[in-house]
Amino acid sequence: MKYGAVGDGIADDTSAFQKAWENACKGSSKTGSVHVPAGKVFLLNSLHFTGPCIPKPLLFTIDGEMIAQSDPNKWENGENGVIPWLIFDQVDGLAIVGRGMLNGQGKAWWDIHCRDHPGPMMTFSNCGNVTLKSLRFRDSAQTHVLVMGSQNVYISDIKITSPEASPNTDGIHITSSTAVSISHSDIAAGDDCVSIGDQVNSVTVSFVNCGPGHGVSIGSLGRGGTEVAVENIRVSHVNFTGTTNGARIKTWPGGTGYVRGIEFFDIRFSSVQNPIIIDQFYGCSPNCPQTSKGVHIDKVRYMKMSGTSATKVAMKLDCSGLTVPCSNLFMRDIDLSPADGIDSVSSLCSFVQGSAKGIIRPSSCL
Repeated sequence: MKYGAVGDGIADDTSAFQKAWENACKGSSKTGSVHVPAGKVFLLNSLHFTGPCIPKPLLFTIDGEMIAQSDPNKWENGENGVIPWLIFDQVDGLAIVGRGMLNGQGKAWWDIHCRDHPGPMMTFSNCGNVTLKSLRFRDSAQTHVLVMGSQNVYISDIKITSPEASPNTDGIHITSSTAVSISHSDIAAGDDCVSIGDQVNSVTVSFVNCGPGHGVSIGSLGRGGTEVAVENIRVSHVNFTGTTNGARIKTWPGGTGYVRGIEFFDIRFSSVQNPIIIDQFYGCSPNCPQTSKGVHIDKVRYMKMSGTSATKVAMKLDCSGLTVPCSNLFMRDIDLSPADGIDSVSSLCSFVQGSAKGIIRPSSCL
């Protein structure tokens, strides 16, 4: 408000936010903060919060509501199309906290082809030592939170909500990043609750409620023959409710590289389609091109997983083929039963090597 913001949800407050950021980030003080006060609604166009900043950490507290333009015609355009909404770039040491709401007002975008969408609601690009805590996100035009080229990012106690039919509205997407933690959060989206892209190492997803949505997905990876490097991913204490997938790994035929060191532990499913799925023919099945290449999926552990499947095939492990089979898969204590309307459930394996211990229902095909 000190920089001229009105906060009535009608006036454009973009300039005031940019000035407040510049003062907090570039000031001479060792401590800096931006406070978005409660009881106000701030209408904002695209904002690029650029570092490096002098204060470490810089505190960005959001207690009010921040809303995007609801009319696609009023969004700013750049060289590569519509500019994303809120970008934090090259900031080391950033804490974004508060009980406020970020509303992307994305409904008008969902009827427009996704290639024209403005991209994520909030982006962390080339950032380090970031905390995102306690905020609420709603109705992004596309992905709600994007972590790219960043390290040591800690996301907790957030709530993301968008309709089941809203296209490409992933909850959180991670790419080209290391050491990312997502915990104690509720995510309802029109796409993946959490999606893990290429060049990612050391991610934990824990104590998350997912649904509706497309599950927690590693991928898709390897599109266009690209080389993949994803490892050390742990998904635990997650509840899936009514999602179209549960624990999913998806790659495109013809990709190379690896996905390895993956663990799914203590997972609950409630009427979930494809509770456990590896799909190495993503985007082309059943008419996939013949290729001897494939992303190598290795050392995947599924443990203590139970609930109901809304598809007859509850465990589908569909791997690349003889030249690049899935290897070293392990299952222990899996108990999946049919959801209402499903007579029975089964498992399906294709080009998979692994072992199982304990109770496995439906019976293991490893």
